[in-house]
Amino acid sequence: MSLMLVLTALLTLALQSTTPVFTPDELWQGWPAERFVETAAPCLRPAALEAELSRLATRYPDGVELEEIGRSVEGRPIHMITVGHGPRTVLLWSQMHGDEPSATPALLDIAHVLLARAEEPAAAAILDGLTLLMIPMLNPDGSEIYERRNLQAIDINRDALHLATPEGRLLKRIRDLHEPMLGFNLHDQSWRMTVGDTGVLATTSVLAVAGDEAGAVTPGRLLAKRACSAIVQTLDPFIPGGVARFDEDWNPRAFGDNITAWGTPVVLIESGGLPPGRDITDLTRLNFVAILTVLQELVRNELADYDPEVYEGLQRNRRDGWVDVVVLGGSIRQPRNPSPYRADLAFNLEVDDRDRAGCPTGRAPRSLIVEIGDAGFLGAGRVVDAGGKVISAPFAAGVEGWKARRWLDAAVLEEVARLGVGTVVWQVPPRRAADARALAGELAGEGRARLEVVSTRDTLPWLRLNGPPGAPRSDSIADVVEALNGSPLRAEPGAEVLERLFPAADGGGRRPALRRGQSASFVVLGPGADGSMDPATTRIETVFLDGREVTGEPR
Repeated sequence: MSLMLVLTALLTLALQSTTPVFTPDELWQGWPAERFVETAAPCLRPAALEAELSRLATRYPDGVELEEIGRSVEGRPIHMITVGHGPRTVLLWSQMHGDEPSATPALLDIAHVLLARAEEPAAAAILDGLTLLMIPMLNPDGSEIYERRNLQAIDINRDALHLATPEGRLLKRIRDLHEPMLGFNLHDQSWRMTVGDTGVLATTSVLAVAGDEAGAVTPGRLLAKRACSAIVQTLDPFIPGGVARFDEDWNPRAFGDNITAWGTPVVLIESGGLPPGRDITDLTRLNFVAILTVLQELVRNELADYDPEVYEGLQRNRRDGWVDVVVLGGSIRQPRNPSPYRADLAFNLEVDDRDRAGCPTGRAPRSLIVEIGDAGFLGAGRVVDAGGKVISAPFAAGVEGWKARRWLDAAVLEEVARLGVGTVVWQVPPRRAADARALAGELAGEGRARLEVVSTRDTLPWLRLNGPPGAPRSDSIADVVEALNGSPLRAEPGAEVLERLFPAADGGGRRPALRRGQSASFVVLGPGADGSMDPATTRIETVFLDGREVTGEPR
């Protein structure tokens, strides 16, 4: 190498080291004010994205090239925006799975920040050094109905070999036409992934995608590993310990793997779960900070400051390490097993991302028991201490006669739920059954006992309701039962009373058992001072109906 070339190289490095840069903290703190797309990612439908893309192109007519590069199965346009004019090309695509939107707004936010601050050295370096090709929503049909697959029912990310989908063919065409030096494949993973067995949510998972089954480390893949290390170090202050390595190294059908094999190394970013109390928009914010930092470091010195061993040292994401709620240390009482046995109970709340983001779907949230036994190894959003307490299915209560419709309303179903009743069995004459079932459907709702219609009295539970419940004198089972049926609990042995309240089975075949795969409806009972389960002293401490705690709400 000549002396002149050496001096030029040294001068370039000196300039790179002194050029002002975006710091991760600056990007993180500035994003709320600087973001371009205000709509939360799960709420951004194809038509709204089109409007945002048009707005971006209008604001920066000399900085953004907006191009319709193809159409989906149902004919929706698929757009690509080009930002920057550098000699090296980077391809970024998001939402090839319709229900994985977190990075979609982040791409527009990145374009906006770079162009709004184009005169600043940090932004100018990226715009001068790179040409960014961004496909914010590869699967608009899936996004419209918020489903993973396209309207052919094909997972686009498993279509790299057959190319049966128009969306997949489009992505390959763009890759082959531009031959980018790096690609970003942007997805969302389960909200309940953890970083190995740490119990910490994997808020972000990364993968330097292999181009063959052997995982050959080419110069391009080494660059991808450095990019992943940069993401780890960039995001750790905002999600401490919350970055994992994606748990699949090679998939011969997947686009990321094949794009790497075709000559463009790919970085996979999977947005995951957020710790309790964090806003869902933080997933977009994390993508914004991570991607913009990698682009900057790529231009500055080819990511030379980032050791690929940081990426290699990541723990894999784990699919069964987190639950929404775990009830620890209790004893469970099941039908046909009257002696409580030590077991934890863990359940999840199945809430649509769109409901979390504030664009309601109208679907009622559901719960699902995922573990009965030892749940102490699970990370959890909430831990309920049930030490020394008994967990059992809710009560069932019976109501007789069509006339009960005069008082059997939503308020009553909410009140009895707070007192531990999970199901109200309503017996009406057969000719009134259809009307009663229609009313039961109208009264169904969160935090209410379920209303079940029957036509014979022999299917009614032992506990009966004769009208709206009164206020119990205490939270003991005896006083609660008296408030429910309007008369004192008969003097019977405690075990017999509990067996009547929680029968092994009745004439209708109802068995209020707690089982894995069922909804999380249960009561937590605190034993009396003597440790017994005497109804006079045993307290109803907490009631959960389908995962929602209803105890203690205003009466």
